[in-house]
Amino acid sequence: MKSGKFLRCLALIAFSSILAAAGVERVTTVVGGRLGDGGPATSASLALPSEVVRDANGNLYISDPLDCRIRRVGSSGTITTFAGTGVCGHGGDGGPAKAARISNVYGMAFDKHGNLLVMDSSVVRSISPGSIITTIIGTGKPGYSGDGGPATKATLLGALGICVDTVGNIYIADTGNNVIRQVDTQGIIRTVAGNHVHGFSGDGGPATSASLNFPWDVAVDARGHVYVSDADNERVRAFSVGGNINTFAGNGRFGNTGSGGPATDAAIGGAIGLHLGSGKLYISTNSDLIWAVNLNTGIITTIAGNPRGGYNGDGGSALSTSFMLPYGLAPDGAGGLFVADSGNNRVRHISSNSIVTTVAGGEVGDGGSATSASLNFPFSFAHIAFDPTGNLYLADEGNCRVRKMSKAGIISTIAGTGICGYSGDGGPATEGTLNSPQAVAADANGNIYISDAGNFVIRKIDNSGTITTFISLLDDNGSATSARTVALAADSSGNLYASDGFFGIWKITPDGQTSIVAGTLFGVGYNGDGIPSDPSEVEFPHGSRIGW
Repeated sequence: MKSGKFLRCLALIAFSSILAAAGVERVTTVVGGRLGDGGPATSASLALPSEVVRDANGNLYISDPLDCRIRRVGSSGTITTFAGTGVCGHGGDGGPAKAARISNVYGMAFDKHGNLLVMDSSVVRSISPGSIITTIIGTGKPGYSGDGGPATKATLLGALGICVDTVGNIYIADTGNNVIRQVDTQGIIRTVAGNHVHGFSGDGGPATSASLNFPWDVAVDARGHVYVSDADNERVRAFSVGGNINTFAGNGRFGNTGSGGPATDAAIGGAIGLHLGSGKLYISTNSDLIWAVNLNTGIITTIAGNPRGGYNGDGGSALSTSFMLPYGLAPDGAGGLFVADSGNNRVRHISSNSIVTTVAGGEVGDGGSATSASLNFPFSFAHIAFDPTGNLYLADEGNCRVRKMSKAGIISTIAGTGICGYSGDGGPATEGTLNSPQAVAADANGNIYISDAGNFVIRKIDNSGTITTFISLLDDNGSATSARTVALAADSSGNLYASDGFFGIWKITPDGQTSIVAGTLFGVGYNGDGIPSDPSEVEFPHGSRIGW
């Protein structure tokens, strides 16, 4: 499932410094870590923003889970940290939210008293209008227990979504347990949907007898109808407490078909975020689209996104704009929507006339200290390389860029514009576009090679800064595969070595001749050691480092 990308750790790249005298290792960050508090929200960085909600005064709250913070954007457009210290953990109940440790906050909702309720790992915490934080649901231990008793003594497992009805009942998408829990106004918790067995079953029968599969979010309307984004079943289910459950949207297939027809006939992909408003249920999905279902007619339409996904800039119409794993949705009070565009590390705004802009996040931090830069999915050490003079190069996959950190610690973009695409050959690399670059290597002559994985090619930047497509096909004696590679390394003779991620390791000479040097093309598995490298089978060689 594409939403599995949420489970990647958006790690800051760190190296260990050996302190000889003390005999210990210490970790320091050398690239990444930008925050941007106190300045314009569009100059800040976010790390997989998952939910966005708006208070009665128009302030925007953003769950910034991998930064272990909740951020707030005021009416002036300035961003600050509202909760969390940036150090992940759990603590600080009874004190200021900004001094508390939080982690993995995804769902958020306001109750009728103005408290902000947040899903903080396996507990629900409440932040008062005076910014005091307390735990109101869960013990902090993962599990599934407590039904019929006080919510503070119950256990949850990887719960993600939360909402509050007009009476004050709280609904929780207890994701890891594949159930929906309700906490009533007396603080008693119970299961109201799901049988604790993952799967798909039960339509037309009692909600508590049905099987759900990774319920991600939950929403409830004024009549008490509860909607569940049943993500891995690629549907939205609906029920009333104590009543039956049925599929409300989605036909159980991944895709993007059916706009303009009945919601239950549409292929919507994995439903993620839900929002009720203006007589519609809005659904964000892992197919990178946002849908709306008319509650009266049951007709579904696509309102934002396109199947290509990625990032193609702002200022265009919602249907021409690319999103990447949109999650949380919130109204702007004027007929538009705010969208937590998680994979692009931005919060976007869709205006009432369907124009998209970025309102928070998106700053990369070029031209300054590398530790003040923002990165997006640099999740593997295959993404980095050093040139002979000691400059570090980084494939910043989610930003569709290749970055350079000089020996002085200054970061810059050397390839890519930030728009994901495939263009620019023969011109300056900084004016070309890349698509999910996954690896980078530097040879002894100063040439930089890029695994432009989303375009299934290897690109080359020469000493003049010109970018070209170096290899588009890997051929071994007439048997060929695409040049989609996941790791690169160069030797002292200018040969490039590439892992294709499936079949083996390739050697690419400076003049572009290719041959497989380890593994068997189209053969995946393991057939022993002590044999020549060419015929041996190598299973999923995702990373490589070559010493000479």
